[in-house]
Parts: sequence; C-alpha cells; structure tokens
Amino acid sequence: MPTYRQGLTESPNSPGMKFKFKMKKDTGAAQAAPVLKSKRKIIMIDSKLIMLEGMPSTGKTTNSRFIQIQLERNSMKTEWIHEVAMPHPVLFFDEAGMTYEEYDKFIKTYPQTADILNSIAVFRKSTVGIHLPELQWNCGGKIDDKVYQALLEYDVWNFPIDVYKKFALEKWEYFTRKALENRDKVYIIDSAVFQFQIFTFLFKNRPYQELQSFIEQIGDIIRPLNPCLLYFYRENTEATIDYLVKDRGISYLEYIWNRDKDQPYYADKPPGAESFKQFLRDYADMANLLFASLQINKISLEISDGNWESLEDEMLSFLDIHRLPGPKAFPQNGVYKNEEAGFVINVDGLTITDPTGKIRALFPKTANEFYVDWLPTILRFEENRIIISGSQICERWTAMGMIYIKMN
Repeated sequence: MPTYRQGLTESPNSPGMKFKFKMKKDTGAAQAAPVLKSKRKIIMIDSKLIMLEGMPSTGKTTNSRFIQIQLERNSMKTEWIHEVAMPHPVLFFDEAGMTYEEYDKFIKTYPQTADILNSIAVFRKSTVGIHLPELQWNCGGKIDDKVYQALLEYDVWNFPIDVYKKFALEKWEYFTRKALENRDKVYIIDSAVFQFQIFTFLFKNRPYQELQSFIEQIGDIIRPLNPCLLYFYRENTEATIDYLVKDRGISYLEYIWNRDKDQPYYADKPPGAESFKQFLRDYADMANLLFASLQINKISLEISDGNWESLEDEMLSFLDIHRLPGPKAFPQNGVYKNEEAGFVINVDGLTITDPTGKIRALFPKTANEFYVDWLPTILRFEENRIIISGSQICERWTAMGMIYIKMN
C-alpha cells in the first residue's frame, strides 16, 4: 500500500461566487454548472467536529494547527486528527480489515498471534481493524513475516469499493460514538471527508453519484457531532496546480503519479505529471459538487490573494471564537536524542530540526510545552529532556510518550 495519498484537490466556490462544471460520463467527475453559495452560520462550541478540505498547498494543515491553538487558548479541549494520523480513526492507512468470521478464522490458523492481535485490534459492529505499523513498531519479533504477509492480504486499501464502504462506514460510526462520549472535546480533522474518499472512488473510476451518496451516508453518521466544514480554494483550479508545482516541484507530481499509476483511473492516460494534473482537475470538480451538496454548516475561503490574517479572521468569526495571544516562552536549546530509536531533535529558539531533517517552527502552549508547526505533536520540556505528547502521525519520532534526552 502506498504510504499515503497526500491531500490533493481543491476548487472554486466562495460565498456568492458562481462557477461552472459538467459531469464526465467515464469517471463521473463533476464539471458543469451549478451556482454555489457557502452558508455562513455561527456554530461554535456546539460543534464537536471541525473539518478542513482543499487541494494540496491550500493551507489545510497550517490552518488545522491555527484553529486548534485558538480553540485551546479559548479554554477548549481539542484533538487534531492529522491527515496521516497513526492510527487514523476514520481513514485506512496500513490497516488490515476483517469481518468477525475472518478474524476468528485467522486466529485459529495462527493461534500464536491471538494475544498480540487481541491487544491491538479494534472491534467495531461487524468488522475488526488491525493497525499494521503497531505490529512493526511495537511488536517486533513477536509476529513472523509469514503472519505479517497474511495480514497484508486484508489491507483495506486494496478492497473493492463495495467492501471498502462497509468497513469505512463502521469506522466513522465507531469514531462518532467515541467522540460523543468525550463531551468536552472538539475534534479537528483534515482531508478525511472529501480528499480520501475522492481519491478512493476516482482511482476506481466510480461515478460521482456513488461518491456523493457515500459521503451523504458519512454526513448522516456524524450529524450528532454538529459538524462544520471549512473549504480552501483558489478560484482558478489551474492556479492551484501551478502553485503546487512551484511549491513542491514537478518531481512531486511525477512521484504521486508513479505511486498510483497502476490504479484504473490512469489506464487510458499518458504517463507522467500531466496525467496527475488531470486527476487534480477531476478531483476539484468532484469536490465542488460535494461542497454544494453537503447539508452542513460550511464556509468556503478563497485564498488567491494570500491575505491569511484576513482569512484567519473569517475562520474565527465563522467558529465564533476570539483570537487570543499565546504565552511568551522559549524552550531549552540543545540537541536531544532518543537512544533506542536513534532519533535526534535539534532545538534552536522557537525552531527545531526534526529527526527527518525538516525545520519546523514552535509555538508556545505553556511555559514548557510547544506546538509543532504542521503537526499535531506537542513537545514538553522537563529537566533536560523532551517528552512527546499530542497526537502521533506516520513518522515514528512523533510517538506519544517518546522521550528525548539532552546531549552534553
């Protein structure tokens, strides 16, 4: 399974703005003509689920972090579910999925795995989910390669659409039930209700109407959370594609195409970045139609002018929260290492170089806790060490509870 299908779409529909698109018969991609107007409704505090959608390089991740920080400064408990959260509560990245009958059969076939699998499996209404990286990262040596390869046969990413829909809806139901139990927490989730679903259906050349019906089912499931949607776009989809090329390079588009080139969508298309650009156009058209059809509190944010302070004000107004400043604090500079994994974090003022070599900004949360830019991770500084908290993503260095000791 590919590591992750990065967020990849966005398109026009600002409040009161008209745009055109029409349906394509072969893929069901939307391309024709309704007028969209986003509803502006003050919904905050009653909403337990804030969703962000848009093409890559439109600000979903940055603004997820911004919203989380502002909610917490307004004394709200939050959880940001990053698009590559591990394990992801509603999407499928490296997850084996089975029915109860299949799971029981698997345990009987490999009885030596029962204790381990029972300890990490998530049991939903009629399906079971097993987060495969958990086996690799935390159960090394306890699951042999033969068993692991057998589990890979149940990777949900490879399921037929009809089977995927059953597993996905049960996962959304399980998440909603758990979220309702945490009455005082607001969840922020990006790229889950549009992006992942559009990729899944468009790759398989499924018609738009089937996708819309599926997302309406998700909408019905999450309705008790009073969800809201923030949708980021540039009026001209081509401008977003051009920005993506400038921001990440044509090699990024080549990489994404090469990663997914065996999907049915690409069967009749020429190789390379141009085919992925067409995928983005079809994706954007579908996202436009979905935004128009989804019966939910929603706002669309046109970002072409890059005036993010004004856009932030729009978001805060929509959510009915106040912009509050953070505390003034600085972490302990130095090099911190987790000896077991060999990961190193270099801290220099309000900037870190993470174990993958990426340079990231820090934002003070408290006197000794710092949000990490682009990530749901929090660094807590205690007596010459860093303790990781917040939420984990697919990069192992972000594992909750991991400790980094300051090096002399």
